[in-house]
Amino acid sequence: MQRSAGNKVAQAAGGATPPAAGGSAAIESWIAAEAAKDKKTALHGFYTAFGPMQRKIAINLFAGGSGAPSLAKAKKHLTGIFGRSIDWDKFSKIVRTVNSQKTQNYNEDTDRVYVTYATTAAAASVGASSAAASTTGEVQGIVGAGKEGAFGAVIDMGPASAALSGVTSGVQIYNAVQNHDEAQGGFDKFENVVGEGASGAADLARFGATGVVNTQKFMGAAVSGAATAAAGAATAAAGAATAAVGAAGVVGGAAYLASGVAGVYTHGKRMNKLNALEKASAGKDADLSRAAGLGASTQKINKTKSAATALKGAAMVVGGGILLAAGAATPVGWLLLGVAGAIGGIAAVYKFYKKRTRKEEVVDRFLDVDKKLAELQAANPEQKQEKSKVRETLLQKNGFNSVAQCYAQIVTDLAHTIYEKGVVGKDAQYEELLRNIGLNPDHTKRTPKPDLIAKKLHS
Repeated sequence: MQRSAGNKVAQAAGGATPPAAGGSAAIESWIAAEAAKDKKTALHGFYTAFGPMQRKIAINLFAGGSGAPSLAKAKKHLTGIFGRSIDWDKFSKIVRTVNSQKTQNYNEDTDRVYVTYATTAAAASVGASSAAASTTGEVQGIVGAGKEGAFGAVIDMGPASAALSGVTSGVQIYNAVQNHDEAQGGFDKFENVVGEGASGAADLARFGATGVVNTQKFMGAAVSGAATAAAGAATAAAGAATAAVGAAGVVGGAAYLASGVAGVYTHGKRMNKLNALEKASAGKDADLSRAAGLGASTQKINKTKSAATALKGAAMVVGGGILLAAGAATPVGWLLLGVAGAIGGIAAVYKFYKKRTRKEEVVDRFLDVDKKLAELQAANPEQKQEKSKVRETLLQKNGFNSVAQCYAQIVTDLAHTIYEKGVVGKDAQYEELLRNIGLNPDHTKRTPKPDLIAKKLHS
């Protein structure tokens, strides 16, 4: 599709009304000056290495791709949000597209992903604080001084914790629905339906009941002696809600526990097979070896997250059971549920962090950064070479403005290769790769498509 678009631009560029030489020259002079100012000369060099026709196509795209190019159009199209400098990400994408590279990022974070990160981190933070305060409250005693200070903080932050956690569960359920079609095979559907959907629904019910309990506690301080009957009714309602929290905790915890245990086993098994495939293909098929290594890394991250999910589930089952048995007589049940929320949040943040840091590792191997660093150090032993600067230079020389861009290109290229060889071409090793990243190749329907392959390689 990108080739087709490029051909159309090429035809427009070579038609009856070619771009004025003055316009093109002005654009090139401006870009060269901006590249020198922003230390992007190596990236600019990727473009200047193009032949005349490629440069003509690129200049048209720099200026928006329609009509005769001009410096004013290029400045409007290429500059960033504040219009002060070139958006080098956009520049990089244009020149790589002209260079016939598929530049679509199948794993680009969406608003839904950012909402998940934000609500999960916030709920985990409040849950952890609530758990810590519950522990202190237990030491101080539930009555008297225990109702102030740390334990009072639990009551105060309870409604906020329930609300944040409720939003997190809602997002979790929504994600499960949105991701259902991407789950292939028995385990992946089980993990999505039970580990995400069902447990999220149970959590949502639990947080609703938690809100009732904490609101009653919060409002209880305002109840006067004249409202004894009303206070008694509220206390009874809170008791029923506490029991509901306990029941939902047990049900949701059991779902998390089952999903987590299954995940540890399945992701571990897939990781081992992909590691073996990476070693077997090393030196024979660079794409297969690289894809297997990336897939194994993803399975390792998911295995760790599954272990945390199992631990979260266990804490919820025990905490919910204590609430059912003892109610509000002891804060231990609430403590364990708070700990469970913190564990789940930490696991989600861990996965996000590992996926981010892994990008640099994958890019360094792809660009042979360590090899280039060693060569430069050997050539000039007295001058210490900085790895980050070596990486930056190699990225720019290959047409990239950032690690994220290069990583996205690596995953996109691998996904298309896997599709051509494992889905269309029926190569046995690529089929094995697909199965161990959680996909089932269907040669008749020619699925999965590259976009889903890219997502499974990455997450």
